[in-house]
Amino acid sequence: MEHRKGTYNVYIGDVALDEYYRTPRWPGIADKVNVESLPAVPGGMIANAACVSAALGNDTLFCTALNSSAVTQFLLKDLNKAGVDTSMTVYDDSLPDSKTMIFLIGDEHTVFIPELRIEKIELNDGQIDLLKNARFIYSTCGALSVLRYGDMDWTQIRDLCREGGARFVCDYDVDYERNGDDGRFVNIDIGFFNETGYDSVREGRSYEEQAEHLHGLGMKTVVVTLAEKGCVIYSEGRKYAAPARSVDIVDVTGAGDTFCSSFISVLDRFGIQKAAEFANAAASICISSLGARSGAVGFDEVMRVLGS
Repeated sequence: MEHRKGTYNVYIGDVALDEYYRTPRWPGIADKVNVESLPAVPGGMIANAACVSAALGNDTLFCTALNSSAVTQFLLKDLNKAGVDTSMTVYDDSLPDSKTMIFLIGDEHTVFIPELRIEKIELNDGQIDLLKNARFIYSTCGALSVLRYGDMDWTQIRDLCREGGARFVCDYDVDYERNGDDGRFVNIDIGFFNETGYDSVREGRSYEEQAEHLHGLGMKTVVVTLAEKGCVIYSEGRKYAAPARSVDIVDVTGAGDTFCSSFISVLDRFGIQKAAEFANAAASICISSLGARSGAVGFDEVMRVLGS
């Protein structure tokens, strides 16, 4: 399939089999608790976001490193069914199966993410061309940090692709272990933070001061999701805010992925304020059902909720 320059999004990062469990309480150290096993479903932060992108009608590609096991084939086939192009996948049979354990406790959830320990992803000429010509490249700084192209590290790849017109979008929600490293914020076009993550990097600064600090590092737009309080966005000297929508919560897994991917999907069309409202509506659909990809619905469905 031909992908026209500036019209498609590339998602780089994790895909996993989400194993769900429901527990009445969270056990303490050396404690025991019975859990209810729920059906396993395909997940992974970046893969979830890619499915949301495809469901909204975007030409969407996905890139990661996986082994060639039956679990991998199941996960990739599911992405293909969702309309995501997985031809950029790099295979490495030294990697374990990609799985995630999600424990539901009331309205909240706790996620265990086993590390695959991917040391590097070697990109070829064709993959680099796809990245250079993308509209958005969506990832985490952990996934980006292992990209290599010849002698280039990921920062050189980033700058090369941005010269080609691609915009880098980074989700920092699971990035606490890199706190103190401001290099991960340099020359990122859009940075997404949840409330806990943003608070962890502020180092005593106010929300506005931290946004200015990130702008000074080259991050053009700073987006902070605030759960039931909605979101706040800082971009080009302006502050935007959009309230969350009130719904009955079933499972909050994937709500952030849904918000972020929905936001960039309509950003160029709607502008920041309307994109934030659209993303909140999409996230409200996600948390109303079980499964991280329940937010992968069509544009018209989100617009219906937005207008209600």
